[in-house]
Amino acid sequence: MKNVVDMGHMSEIEYRELKQILDRLPQGQAFMIDNCGLPTGCTPDRATLMIYKDTSSYRVALDRHIRYSGDNTAVMHLTFQDDIFFRQFYMMRDFFQELAAEEQPRAGLPAMPLKPGAAPGNDYDVNKAAKLDEIKTPKKAARKPLDSKSIQRELGKIIMGQDAALETIAHQTALHVNKKNSRKPLSILAWGPPGTGKSEAAKAIVKVLSKLTGRQYTEVWTDLNTFTEAHSVYRLTGAPPGYLGYDDKPVFEAVTNNPYSVFLFDEIEKAHASVLTALMAVLDEGRCASRKELADGSREFNFKDCLFIFTSNLKLGETAKRRIGFATEVEDVTRKDGAAIISYAEETPDEGQAYVTQRIYRETEAARKAFVAAGTLREIASRFNCFVEFKELGGEAIIRILVKQIIETGFEYNIRLTHISSPILQALVDASTSGDALTVRSFKAVIEGYLAEAFAEAGAAHEGQALRLEGTIDAPKLIPA
Repeated sequence: MKNVVDMGHMSEIEYRELKQILDRLPQGQAFMIDNCGLPTGCTPDRATLMIYKDTSSYRVALDRHIRYSGDNTAVMHLTFQDDIFFRQFYMMRDFFQELAAEEQPRAGLPAMPLKPGAAPGNDYDVNKAAKLDEIKTPKKAARKPLDSKSIQRELGKIIMGQDAALETIAHQTALHVNKKNSRKPLSILAWGPPGTGKSEAAKAIVKVLSKLTGRQYTEVWTDLNTFTEAHSVYRLTGAPPGYLGYDDKPVFEAVTNNPYSVFLFDEIEKAHASVLTALMAVLDEGRCASRKELADGSREFNFKDCLFIFTSNLKLGETAKRRIGFATEVEDVTRKDGAAIISYAEETPDEGQAYVTQRIYRETEAARKAFVAAGTLREIASRFNCFVEFKELGGEAIIRILVKQIIETGFEYNIRLTHISSPILQALVDASTSGDALTVRSFKAVIEGYLAEAFAEAGAAHEGQALRLEGTIDAPKLIPA
C-alpha cells in the first residue's frame, strides 16, 4: 500500500485482511503506512497514515498537519481533524472509498505490504537529503467554527414543527462544539408533551454533528423510568466489587469507546434522587470515577466532549404568543368620545445572536424554576445549560411528520416513494388524527394498517425502485415513478 487513495480501491478480501490485522493489534498500537501518498490538493502530499483499533471503535489519523485545497469532504475531514472515529469497520471502509471517489489508483511505485507498526529504516541521513534551513513550515490552518444555522437547518430536515426548540439546541450545541478546551459536557433538558420530537431531536443531533464536524458521534440511550431505586445508580457508574452487576458494563463506559458521545436520558422526573445526584456531579465536573480500571489504565470517565440531553413530560410553563414587536414607550395619548387612546412606539426585536441568547436565558430560567417547583432537586436543576420547550404540533407539522413516516415505512419494504397522492394522504391524516391522538407515534400503526400489504407486494415486484403511491386508501397502487 503506497498511498491513501489505494485504501479506497481495495477489494473486499483486502479489507477483511486489514480488519484481521487491526483486530489483532495490541491496544494503543497503530497500523501505519509510512510516506503514504495523499490525494491531489494536499500539501505536503505525503504523511504517515495511522489506523488504531480501540476497545470498540476504529480511529484514523495523520502524523502531521496537511493543507488541502480541494472539495472532497472525506479528505477535508482527514486533514482537518486530529483523529476520526468509526464505530464499525465498514464505516471506516466507506470513508476510504469516499476519500478516493474522485481519484484513480496511482501507478508508479510498487505496492508496500501491509505491516502493522511499520517504521522507516535508518540507512539514510535526513540532513543531507535536503536544505532544511531553507524550508518554512506551513502555518496550521484555523478551523472554521461550526455555524449554528447549519446545525438548525440540518435538524429541521428531521424534526418538524419545532423551529424555536431547534434554534435553541443548535445555538447551544455550536457554542459547545466550538470550544477548544471544554471543561464539561453540554447539558440540555427538553420538556413538553409526549410525541413532540424530544427524543428524536437527541438522535438527530448525533447524525448532524457526525455530518458537519467529521467526527463520528454515537448515541447512548437510557430510559430513566427503570432507574427508580437508589441502587440503580450503579448501572451508570458500575457496581462495587462483590456486588451484583460488577461485571456488567455501566452506561458511562460508552465514553471510553468514543469521547464524542451523546447521552440521551428519557423521563428524568422518574429517576431516583441518588441517580440525579450522580448525574449532577457529571454535569458539574465533566467527569466521574469508575468502579474498576478502564482499558487505558485510568479509573475516571471524562465527558468534556459529550452532550447530555434529558427529556421530561412535565409542563414547565405557559407559552406566551410571540408578538411582532415590543411596546417600549408611550408615543401618544389622545381622547376620543371621552375615552383615552394610548399608542406605543414599537421596537422590532433584533433576530441576531443577542436576541437568541436573551430568549434562551429567559425561557431557561422560567422553566428551571418550574422544574424545582415540580419537586425535582434544585441542585440538578441548576446544572442544565438550558431548558428547551417542545410545543404541541400544529396541523402542517403533523402532515409533514405523517409524510416522513410514510416514506420511512416504504424504506422498510425496500421501496423509495417519490409521490404520495392527495386522496391517500388526506385519508391517512383523517385516520391518524381522529379521536384526538396523543402522539404522532400512533401514525405508524395507521400507516402500516392501510399500506403494509401494498408495500410488501411492491417491495417484491419493484425492489429498490422509485415509486409513486397513487389510488385511494382502500385501493392503493404503487407504480414506477
